Amino acid sequence: MKKLIVILAKSSKYGDYCIAGIELATNKWIRPISRNEETQDAVPAEALTYSDKTEAQPLDIVQIDFEDTRAENFVQPENYFFSGAQWKKFGRWTLAEFERNCGFDNTDLIFYDTSRRIEPEALNFVTRRKSLLILPIENISVKTNLLDEQIKFRADFNYNGVRYKDFSVGDIALREKFINQPCGKFFIANKAVATFSLTNPYKDDRCYKMLANLYLIGQES
Repeated sequence: MKKLIVILAKSSKYGDYCIAGIELATNKWIRPISRNEETQDAVPAEALTYSDKTEAQPLDIVQIDFEDTRAENFVQPENYFFSGAQWKKFGRWTLAEFERNCGFDNTDLIFYDTSRRIEPEALNFVTRRKSLLILPIENISVKTNLLDEQIKFRADFNYNGVRYKDFSVGDIALREKFINQPCGKFFIANKAVATFSLTNPYKDDRCYKMLANLYLIGQES
């Protein structure tokens, strides 16, 4: 089952990648996952490497071969297992082209409330579950701190008149920009567009909201 998607999220996950995008034929989110339980279904680099040896990037238009049935995941209903076929690049969009062709998600809140995490049991009362969003946000800053000898990245921002705080940051380029700098708080932009992902339950059995990718307007390519 071949699907043409525009990639909107590419973040690191257990040494591999978490990938997500919108299928162009349906304008619905889809998250390709592997069957590697050791990396929690992360996508290995070789799977998203094109024939010219470059890797798939956010805003690439990519054809992916999927298995016929979606993965059964209560928190992440967008998950589909991809087959072993090589991914094929069919083009690339700017952020403006994405907005014109697909548009942003329409939601009052980011994953049901204003917190940075939710209890999985709360999803029992949600009729239309989702774990992926792309939204315009404002007044974005990133905080870094050292915890257990690892740099942790957290984002604060405004959406729909609400200040959201301490979202984990998965954006690879954003993390690399600050990983070698002294820990602190860094202002990023007045306005931007972000892809958000809701994780599967973590060690504490909570699902965390992640800023997966950040697009600075005019700098997304």
